[in-house]
Amino acid sequence: MEDSIENRSVKQVSLMQMAKRNSVLSLLLFITLIAIIFVAFQRDRDAMATLEDVYRDQFNIEHFKATLFDVISPLNDFALTADEKNFQKLKDAIKHYETTYAVIKTIPNLTAEHHKSLVKVHQLMSEVMNIASDVADQKIAVNQAGTVTILAQNLVLGAQSRLESIVQGLEEQLNRSSAARQEKATMQLYILLAFIIFIVLLLEFLSRRLLKHAQQLSRASSSVATGIGDILDANKAQASASEQQTRFMEKVIKGLELIADSGSNIATTASGVEKATSVSASFAKGGLMEVENILAAVEALKGDVNQDHSKISMVNSKADQLIGVLEQICEVSDEAQLMAVNASIESSGTSGSVVDEMERMANQIRLNSDEIRAIVKELRDGVAASTSGDRAQHIESIEELSHRVSGLLSKIHNMSEKGSLSSGTVIQATLRQNERNQKILQALKHISELLQVSGSKLHASNEASARLSKASESLQNMS
Repeated sequence: MEDSIENRSVKQVSLMQMAKRNSVLSLLLFITLIAIIFVAFQRDRDAMATLEDVYRDQFNIEHFKATLFDVISPLNDFALTADEKNFQKLKDAIKHYETTYAVIKTIPNLTAEHHKSLVKVHQLMSEVMNIASDVADQKIAVNQAGTVTILAQNLVLGAQSRLESIVQGLEEQLNRSSAARQEKATMQLYILLAFIIFIVLLLEFLSRRLLKHAQQLSRASSSVATGIGDILDANKAQASASEQQTRFMEKVIKGLELIADSGSNIATTASGVEKATSVSASFAKGGLMEVENILAAVEALKGDVNQDHSKISMVNSKADQLIGVLEQICEVSDEAQLMAVNASIESSGTSGSVVDEMERMANQIRLNSDEIRAIVKELRDGVAASTSGDRAQHIESIEELSHRVSGLLSKIHNMSEKGSLSSGTVIQATLRQNERNQKILQALKHISELLQVSGSKLHASNEASARLSKASESLQNMS
């Protein structure tokens, strides 16, 4: 059903589009009508010009026909009066004839038959002009001028009859052209009337279609007006829910930001713990080197009696250095334990498994350190006693004590390295957790932004719905 409604909405044309299309179509039709009228007027004017040309040619030939007697008139006067002054008039008449004939010969509306008749006329008039020239040149006697004049008059009459046939042909052509023009004018008038009727019917059809579309739009606007209220209520409720979701997301984002900051602090503290355990391991390694020096001194005591005093002093010095190393190891261990406690507090507020492990390791290091101190004290007493009494027994005791110290320092070294590895693991896990927290935080911020955008869109939708409601009411009132 939704697809059918959507298809119908696609097929619908807006009222403004229909009005614009009707205006454009009406303008095109009126332009076409004006063009048809203009073309008809041009054709009628061309036809009238053609008729005028034919009529003008007919008039010129009639005038040419009338001027043929101008050639014979001086000859008649000479035959009656024998006055030679008529010869000049005769020459002027002949010259005028030749000029007029040259013009008549170029008339475009003459047919081939007309040109043949003109050639016959010119031949006859040439005979007349030859007779007139012979009379003027006195080749013909004066007493015979009357007879020759009668002959010339007959020739002129023959030429006029030829010209009359041309005039009749032009008259028929003029009548045919006039009838054709009248027929074309009538046809153009009918076409123009039919096109005007077509324009009127088409405009009526378009206006009825526009009216029908306006009625449909009025019904649709009334339906829209009834549904606008529900849309406004739904949009308001959705906007309120969107605002509540936005506020809740802001609180969640703030909590995650605190968690992310705590994660960063945990990573920093765990890095400090890792460094402290590394320092403790290096101190334990230094203590092992001191014990090795003590063992070397003890071996020297076994072999060389002359160097007892210097070796004993060196053993005492190494023992003091070993005590200093133990103090540093204890300080570093306590610092690492404190950092682990801080990291646990920042992460959850209570001691966790990592803190328990670090506390157990620090206590074990402290116990081993106390034991090493006691052994070093015994070692010093053994070194002091090795100068008197049973020398070999005391040296063996010193050597045994040194091995015990070495074993305890090895345990401290191993525990420190294990603590360093645990701290590194905590750092990596914290960094990964922090990275996940940052991603979650970014996603929540994006969701919050989308909720804000959705809220603004809903407000805009409310405003648009209100405007649509007003427009629908106005349109309904107009229709």
